[in-house]
Amino acid sequence: MAGESDLGKLLHRMDPALDSGKYYFATVDESQLMALSAYLGSIVDVFREEEGLSIVIDESIKDNISELSQKEIIGPFAFITIKMNSDLSSIGLLAKITSALASEGISVNSFSAYHHAHIFVPFDKKDEAMEILNNI
Repeated sequence: MAGESDLGKLLHRMDPALDSGKYYFATVDESQLMALSAYLGSIVDVFREEEGLSIVIDESIKDNISELSQKEIIGPFAFITIKMNSDLSSIGLLAKITSALASEGISVNSFSAYHHAHIFVPFDKKDEAMEILNNI
């Protein structure tokens, strides 16, 4: 099913959903990929960068991953899914979301997956972020 591409409809139907967990960003060497497979259920995202694998993990494996990580683990963050099936070629949805949050001093780390856009905001700003998103 093709996703929605009309920005007006996307913003009107946007349904942000806050996950209850705490999430962290880390980086590990690609040679650690097999070791990470033991934690697949707790890894939200993996992105290959020139410097290594960037991973987003839930709190349950933070201590385990700290042994594998090349750098400090950063967080906690709240994980918000925009429950609107947006087209991968739609224009402006994340720009509107990140702009609204940035104007209130809330940092955002975002990514788009096949079905939805997802954002991470500082955990202590999650309620404020949800209020802003619900009022867009």
